[in-house]
Amino acid sequence: MKVKIHFSAATLAPLLIRSTLIAQMQHQTLDLALPTDNNALFSGGGPAFYQYIERNYKGVKSTPWEGGQYGFVRDPVETSAGMFYSRFHEGIDIRPLQRDARDEPLDEVRAIADGKVVHTNLIPGYSNYGKYIVIEHRWDGSSYYSLYGHLSSIAVQPGDTVKRGQRIAVMGYTGADSIRRAPISIWN
Repeated sequence: MKVKIHFSAATLAPLLIRSTLIAQMQHQTLDLALPTDNNALFSGGGPAFYQYIERNYKGVKSTPWEGGQYGFVRDPVETSAGMFYSRFHEGIDIRPLQRDARDEPLDEVRAIADGKVVHTNLIPGYSNYGKYIVIEHRWDGSSYYSLYGHLSSIAVQPGDTVKRGQRIAVMGYTGADSIRRAPISIWN
């Protein structure tokens, strides 16, 4: 069974609370790490955790952090019943904590759990994720995959074994959908 999980710099808690994973977690505890040093997610800091998306809606420019979350959080549409969002965001966008003089992110990206690198994409134009890494993890006899996208550099290659918390990349702004953000996507 495949379960889709995305971290776009990362949707850990909401994505792991799925009935298919809950049944498996009864047998084995998942010891996951956040993919960056930004841990504001655990202190109620949505604006401090999620990277904003610049938005021009009805002539008003804004930078709402909510667009960095997982789910229907993009492309607002106003209706008589109120505002709704029409585009699904498959990951989470984590705000970088460190930037260089050109405002480029410097944060390290780390593996969320022990695993094996099964794919790297070094050419940004080949996907909406830009440069990315896919790691296979084994939990309770099943394979799960984490995808870390929009990277400026990659420090691993296919076949490498990685440990939870190991540096695998550096955040970046690569890919067709990177709007001045640094997402890490994790999927299964």
